[in-house]
Amino acid sequence: MNAEHNDINKIVPYGEFIRGFANQPFLTNAELHRVLKERGIFFSFQDKDLMVPTLQTLLLSPKEFDSIRDCFNSKEDNRKVISREINWSSSQQLLSADILEFDLGGFMKKNLPTCTLTKQPRLYAVDNNPNHLRAEIEIERKDLNKSWYEQKNIFECSIEFKKDSNNKGVVIITHTAPETKALAEFAVKTKVEDFKRKKIINSNNAVKHILFKDFTNEERIVFFFRLSTRSDNTYFKYIDIVDIALKPESDKLPEKISWMNRIKKLIISGQRLGDAFFIKEKEYHKHIIVWNIEAKFEYTYNGSIGECNFNFGFPEFGTKQKLDSEFEMNISTPIPRNQKLDTKQKGILKNKLLLEMDKQKTIVYSKFNDYLLEKNKL
Repeated sequence: MNAEHNDINKIVPYGEFIRGFANQPFLTNAELHRVLKERGIFFSFQDKDLMVPTLQTLLLSPKEFDSIRDCFNSKEDNRKVISREINWSSSQQLLSADILEFDLGGFMKKNLPTCTLTKQPRLYAVDNNPNHLRAEIEIERKDLNKSWYEQKNIFECSIEFKKDSNNKGVVIITHTAPETKALAEFAVKTKVEDFKRKKIINSNNAVKHILFKDFTNEERIVFFFRLSTRSDNTYFKYIDIVDIALKPESDKLPEKISWMNRIKKLIISGQRLGDAFFIKEKEYHKHIIVWNIEAKFEYTYNGSIGECNFNFGFPEFGTKQKLDSEFEMNISTPIPRNQKLDTKQKGILKNKLLLEMDKQKTIVYSKFNDYLLEKNKL
């Protein structure tokens, strides 16, 4: 996310300086219109092409600029979560003094030379549980080639290690940008090596990734639909599939979907997409590659009731056609129905819901693996 300029409290920009600031996507048309309306300036259409030039002609008061700053800085980066299964080989607890620290300096210097750590990360026990460790990492990136309000950016990520009483566990990476994803991957790798050195993980035991290539076309669709349409539980109730990304497997398609022959990539947005015949009817599944879906859910969590969208997919297949693309999920900002939440509260709720859905994903994937084992026995 964009970090505030060091001297932001000492200036009130105007003219060209305010133009670039106001044109940022973080400041919506409605928010800009509200600021102008308080000045007595009204527009029939909330269009930045009209409103921003007007804003440039004004000398804003510190209070008015603070209002714009609040809109700009309240937008959270969209967190993405990756989780992997792991088998622990020892009943020894994860928490120990010699496992907590990180040495990320060499990686940062080599791979992220324009970034610095804002503080030294350290693993800690979540809720005093010695078998649930988390480290939160924050980096700052400076880019002097950008405008004054974009020169400093803050990116966050976290890593978690969990172990249950049966020595089953999970590794969770939450990231907001390519930089933090790369850094979190390195941090996880170094800690796994530490755990292997302590013989908490067998030296030949690999962390289990959920990869695109692990599924056939048919199996991948089944997995997506078990995550969405059959994911009703304590916190979530499925409503609809609103987005699907797919492509044909080859040029030799059944007649009813032969119209896909000329298509390299198809992104479909709408309603009741799960009822599309080529998705609903299993005979077509082997002929199409689905790598991403977005589903709408009703959520109920700690007294808050509302709606949110979850995006499930293999993003690097969509962008780079990578067969070893790893499964990721992210969530849209929740829209509460029964209460009014400020931006910070929505951000907290968003992260809680994302982690709850990740737990559900782990259950679904485990059951799906059992289904595949039974299927292969037949």
